[in-house]
Amino acid sequence: MSALSAIAKYEFYVELGNSMPPPVLDKLEYRERRLTTVIETFEALHPGDAYEARLAVKVVLCGVHVVECLRLAGVYREDFAKTTRCRAQAASLMREERAAARMLAQEQKLRRAGAAVAGAGPARPATASVPPPWTDFKTEQPVQAAPPVQTVPSAQAAEPAPQPAPASPEIAPPRPAPTPAATAHVQAGSAPPRPTKATVKAEVFAQKHIAAAAQIRHDRGVTPRSRAYFHDVTLPSDPAVIDALVHGTSDVLSSLDEVGAETLGKAA
Repeated sequence: MSALSAIAKYEFYVELGNSMPPPVLDKLEYRERRLTTVIETFEALHPGDAYEARLAVKVVLCGVHVVECLRLAGVYREDFAKTTRCRAQAASLMREERAAARMLAQEQKLRRAGAAVAGAGPARPATASVPPPWTDFKTEQPVQAAPPVQTVPSAQAAEPAPQPAPASPEIAPPRPAPTPAATAHVQAGSAPPRPTKATVKAEVFAQKHIAAAAQIRHDRGVTPRSRAYFHDVTLPSDPAVIDALVHGTSDVLSSLDEVGAETLGKAA
């Protein structure tokens, strides 16, 4: 969701209109057509806040003036000195345009990664327990195991089987003892382990200092370069917390891979 207000967006539109070169034929129709084009180019860059919008304005204006310089190089094609200066200025503006576009892409990536970390939140341990396999889920009462089926010889098949005496209503059926296979099934299907204290501390640090946490994950630990760049941040010293930042697989820690090491220069 964009945090750019309507007033700021209108101000950037005015800056684009005032800073772009006029058309060759200075008519109102041509000025409106050129202004519509630069505004649509600005919107295509999708700036999310005022700083990203400032970079988008720089990208659009550099591109417009590159075209103007190349046009002047064609106008003064008989004058080698003027043509060379116009082409050199166009090349310089194209480098500025590419640099501003890279900065805009990095800012947008960092903003989206921060929003993803803020939306993920700390991992919650699972509290659901797996009931024993001999428990009925509807009544939560133990279910008796079915008696084994015995094969009857053909000679005795015609004889009616003796009916067992009805059980006394006062005596409850005994609960069958769990077998080793059932115990292994319960252990295999149990809930995932709770996050350790080191993992929780690593997630808290990642939410407060996303760039520093992403750099630690990228460098596979706290390096002298990380301490130099993030000298104003208290980096973790616990080896368990550092290992959780590097190898953690929770939603918060996995999102650090989306930030990347290219944000180091911005964070510094």
